[in-house]
Amino acid sequence: MKKFVIAMAGLLACAPLVAFSQDDVIARAGDASVTQSDVETLLKGVDPRARQAADAAAMDGLVRAALAQKIVLAQAKQKGWDKQPQVQAQIEQAQREIIERSYLASVNTPDAAYPSDAEIQAAYDGNPRAFTVPASLHLAQIYLELPPNADAATVAKLHKQADDLAVRARKGDFAALAKANSQDKTSAANGGDMGFMPEAVLLPAVRQAAATLKPGEVSAPIQTPTGFHVVKLIDTKAATVRPLPEVKEQIRAMLRTQRTQQNAQAYLAKLTDKAPINEDALKKAVASTQ
Repeated sequence: MKKFVIAMAGLLACAPLVAFSQDDVIARAGDASVTQSDVETLLKGVDPRARQAADAAAMDGLVRAALAQKIVLAQAKQKGWDKQPQVQAQIEQAQREIIERSYLASVNTPDAAYPSDAEIQAAYDGNPRAFTVPASLHLAQIYLELPPNADAATVAKLHKQADDLAVRARKGDFAALAKANSQDKTSAANGGDMGFMPEAVLLPAVRQAAATLKPGEVSAPIQTPTGFHVVKLIDTKAATVRPLPEVKEQIRAMLRTQRTQQNAQAYLAKLTDKAPINEDALKKAVASTQ
């Protein structure tokens, strides 16, 4: 989910939304609208795995961010903000950079046959960590929130409550107890089930406690800075390397991007390597800015 949010923030920051079309309007505020084609255009720039991991809340956030961008842009244009000299200079600079990048990519794109299957295989074999799916745990939890700046008596009372729930959870229906008692509303609605989570994203104390459990076992209360967790280990998945067919196109795109960048660097160096540099004038230019 975090990757999705970061990817979408980057796209919204650097890519203008497509113009309004007569397709389905997803959200509207005044004269500003976000349409189905707007969202489709944005999602095409996101890694497929990040798209699949995006939940309804993330998608709603994307739509609201896109709508806000359109509203701000409309307000700025109404006030002639785009006509200010400093803004015009930035627009022209951005235009020059876009033209330069696009042209460089067009004249330095590698041959369509690159990379070969052998080169893809070599990249796959040489970077196993890049294609490794980390170990993950399927957990359910009952979470009791600890009030900020809680005194010792409050902590002790909550600890006892968590102890009692852990004992009951070992003997009875964990899911029912989680629905009735857990203060993590998202997982509580699913009987405490948090699904498979990479070990690295778990709180250290929860990860350490879960490592001592066998599937089906329930932990003792785990205290963290925000509260107490009673967790049940449902299943585990060991770290695995994604098979080559699954990542082949990803590797192909990565290698072609790298080769394009290498070609562009060589191309630029060839254009300028014989150009003389007036070192005295350069020193004066540097000195004038200090």
